[in-house]
Amino acid sequence: YPRHTSTEDRDSWRPANSCTDSWRELGMSKVIGIVGTRRRDTANDKLACLVAFDKVYEIGDSIVSGGCPKGGDSFAEWIAKARGLTITIHYPNWNGPAKRAAGFVRNTKIAEDCDILLALVAEDRKGGTEDTIKKCIKLGKQVVLI
Repeated sequence: YPRHTSTEDRDSWRPANSCTDSWRELGMSKVIGIVGTRRRDTANDKLACLVAFDKVYEIGDSIVSGGCPKGGDSFAEWIAKARGLTITIHYPNWNGPAKRAAGFVRNTKIAEDCDILLALVAEDRKGGTEDTIKKCIKLGKQVVLI
């Protein structure tokens, strides 16, 4: 499946504060962000993610996620591979200048790149998933909690 680790080669223009209906009306594709806590890694969680994805997906859409081997990020890669979709993965650079904040830098990139965010949340609503949700809301993006 097509896989990108940066978004430099992709057209970055997208209408601000758009909802999925306006994308369909305009005949444009969207980028679906998929994130989630590592604590939600069961077959039922995977199915819930797939059901949510199918509700917003339209032909031509792509995925962006964070590359974690468990939870929502792994489901994003599984969906992309199963459906033959393009996925952009923003891996955190733990050895880079941000060091311990690398995950938050990655979350910012996901929030900026997606048009809609699907988030598998934990009961305590803490961590990187919540950081990405807050950033998407601040950017006026649609967020779907799973």
